[in-house]
Amino acid sequence: MKHFVWISLLYSSQVYCQQVQNWKDYDIHYSTFSSKLIPVDVATAHNIVRAENRIIINVSIRKKEVPVSAEIRGTAFNLLSQEIELTFTEVREQQAIYYIASQIVNEKDTVSLQIFIKPKPEKDTYKLEFTRQYY
Repeated sequence: MKHFVWISLLYSSQVYCQQVQNWKDYDIHYSTFSSKLIPVDVATAHNIVRAENRIIINVSIRKKEVPVSAEIRGTAFNLLSQEIELTFTEVREQQAIYYIASQIVNEKDTVSLQIFIKPKPEKDTYKLEFTRQYY
């Protein structure tokens, strides 16, 4: 279980580079990648479904290099403008806190994501928006 962050960052760089948004004093790291890239034992430990048509959305927040917990909610929109609510699960490890959600995508789909991030005990919420294409 402790290797999920390392594995997700390693594999996400092969599919899509991990990205960072800076907001206030926070660094918001995010990436998406195929659930098939997650080793079976890690997927089992985190109740992640591995499938050709599933992606993982991974978000973590740091303030001055220290992991920060947050309230995270989000929505995905496909090419048909169908709205799919994302359910994020918090994963805590020794030196990391991150949030993962799983999303089904169709072949050759474009997914727009809106993720609302409210670091604790911040009063404001950051709106992260990005789009990914899957083939």
